[in-house]
Amino acid sequence: MDGHTDGGGDVRKHTLGGVTWVDAQAPGTTVLERLEQEYRLHPVHVGESVRKVQHNQVEREKHYFFLVMHYPALQPDGKITVGQLGVFLGKDYVVTVHVKEAPFIDDFYTHFSRTTDKQEARSAGYLLFRIIAALLQTMETIAEGIDVELDEVEDLVFENNSSDAERIGRLREKIIRLRRLTGPKRLLLDDLREQIGGFAGSDLTHYYAYNLKTVNRLWDELDEARETVEIYKDADFITSTEQTNRILALLTLVFTFTIPATVAAALYGMNVFVPGGLESGSWLFLGKYTTFWLVLALSACTALGMYIYFRKRRWF
Repeated sequence: MDGHTDGGGDVRKHTLGGVTWVDAQAPGTTVLERLEQEYRLHPVHVGESVRKVQHNQVEREKHYFFLVMHYPALQPDGKITVGQLGVFLGKDYVVTVHVKEAPFIDDFYTHFSRTTDKQEARSAGYLLFRIIAALLQTMETIAEGIDVELDEVEDLVFENNSSDAERIGRLREKIIRLRRLTGPKRLLLDDLREQIGGFAGSDLTHYYAYNLKTVNRLWDELDEARETVEIYKDADFITSTEQTNRILALLTLVFTFTIPATVAAALYGMNVFVPGGLESGSWLFLGKYTTFWLVLALSACTALGMYIYFRKRRWF
């Protein structure tokens, strides 16, 4: 079962310093049954390791620990997808099972399989600590990218008048998804830290405490990022609303100031007698276009009067 495909997924196995790591991606029934028999795993746990939408959990059996964790994967389009990782920790082995690709597993497995430093495999419990640390590093890297995006969004929100709702919405989605992955890990790693000493040695408690500190720090950073992006969302909404109000105010003023001319045009366009109309005889005391100039002047005076009134009322 060393680095080959078994008709039901990719399975790879490497032993270093007496510690064996078996990694199975998208394993089929045959692979799962063999793992169950070889490492005396409970069939319920084996099934839960590949079943979708399992909660983060730590369960201790007589001769192994069973964990379910979720991990993020940053896609080329910037979206975060979520995968599930099942882990079996024995005295001298670690078995990891996942359906989706897990880049952090691939990177660390490559390192583990190539290194000759036996300190990297001082114990199975230490190997699991390193795997979890690699997962948390992935989450921290994504969080660092979110911090960079927050700075970029801040410049967009406060330095232009256009709406940035779509950009802010995508960033909020990333923060929320990463927080949903981080929150349950706080309880899981705290539970694991308390139990690992009695199973894999008390010297590992400090290592697992370090992972717990890392995830707590990450949670605080994401909580601050969530509050910040909400501020940006509100600021962008206010900016967009003010811009919309200015546009509506301008259009309203234009429409209002043209009302007198519209009324005059409507009156003189009717088939009724009006002063200075064609039927009653045009006014000529100011020349050929006397009626036109009088109507134009009346409309302009009315619009000017409305303008002065609006300014006094401070409507704009």
